[in-house]
Amino acid sequence: MLPYRTKTLWSINKGHLMADEYRPLATLFHMDASTAAPAHLEELAHARLTADSTFRTGITTKLGELFIGMPRELTRQLNDVLARERSIAVLWNGIPRIMKHSYIVHAINEEILSTNDIEGVRSTRKEVQDAVETAQHEAAQTTHASRFAEFARLYFGLTDEHTQLPQTLDDLRTIYDDVMGDDRPDGELFRNGDVEIIGAGERIVHTGAHTEARVNELLTQMLALMRSEQIPALLAAPAAHFLFEYTHPFYDGNGRMGRYLLALNLQPTLTLPSVLSLSRTIADNRQRYYKAFSSAENPLNHGELTFFVQTLLDCVAQAQTALIEQLTQQLNRLGRLSAQCNDLGREHRLSEHAQETLFALMQETAFGTRAGMTLDDTAQHLQLSKQSARKTVEELERAGLVTFTKRRPLTFAYAGELPE
Repeated sequence: MLPYRTKTLWSINKGHLMADEYRPLATLFHMDASTAAPAHLEELAHARLTADSTFRTGITTKLGELFIGMPRELTRQLNDVLARERSIAVLWNGIPRIMKHSYIVHAINEEILSTNDIEGVRSTRKEVQDAVETAQHEAAQTTHASRFAEFARLYFGLTDEHTQLPQTLDDLRTIYDDVMGDDRPDGELFRNGDVEIIGAGERIVHTGAHTEARVNELLTQMLALMRSEQIPALLAAPAAHFLFEYTHPFYDGNGRMGRYLLALNLQPTLTLPSVLSLSRTIADNRQRYYKAFSSAENPLNHGELTFFVQTLLDCVAQAQTALIEQLTQQLNRLGRLSAQCNDLGREHRLSEHAQETLFALMQETAFGTRAGMTLDDTAQHLQLSKQSARKTVEELERAGLVTFTKRRPLTFAYAGELPE
């Protein structure tokens, strides 16, 4: 039987406070004014770790075994995330292909800009747009035609439902090389020396794994956690993200690579627009994000990742809420574009192919990142030969509905006004 004072603190954790808020072990420790506070903390930590509802990772660090408790608030978060995903999936499935492509291109631009901003990597919007454009048109090539192009290709890979999680340490190194280009670590696969993260006031806020052998061990366990069939992906992915950043396998680029791996790990569970919003949302909540890392690394919390997972799920929830609003607005506007296109089709007696091309051009103008479409784009969209696509564009030109923005390659855009 627990001593009286331990039972009193235990009742705080298990009773009235838990009904409103599940508190970190460090908080409960500081609330305990008794001389036996350290012993009470150990008992509480053991109770949480071994509770029937707890997800244990089996991964032991100097913090203790990493684990995720399941308070009611976290259960509600999981349910709410999945409910919002169903709403997003319905909206996303109602979006035409061209509009989806434009959205994806824009989202990848924003993801790279956001993750660079978090890491203090200087990049202009034009530079990132060039990299994304290169990644689209040279997906089969391996040349670094543009800075960040390989990183952009990784994000485009998230659009393929068959993209697989890394299976080996060599796979992780390959991803790192794509993220960082020529920045090579000094170990066989990862860094060989120590690394320290310096915070405000020149204070050391984190020290990564000390040897490459330990890095290998922790990352091998991380790969297993990413593929776990025992822990739900919405819990395992944030836990694996923590472990990657905790290990800090490289001298530089850990943040960018870690957030990409998080997105990749969540790809089978979340919709594509949600996955492509994570870095932006984390950038908007970076102080909470960093604070969650610090809290999880507090030795008094004994390796509990519950609150770290909750913070990342809060970021997912914020991204989802914004997405639902944005996609709803875009679908409403799409309906107005469709009505206008139908009116123009009747007015100018357009052929089916011409009206379909016109609708695509209107979408590009309203939602796209490019200054129009090319003949190749039109031929691909209509599944016609380039010669047939040219005749379709000439029909729109005669009706005064297109304007040519570039001659090589021939690029054209919608010439009229669009409804808001």
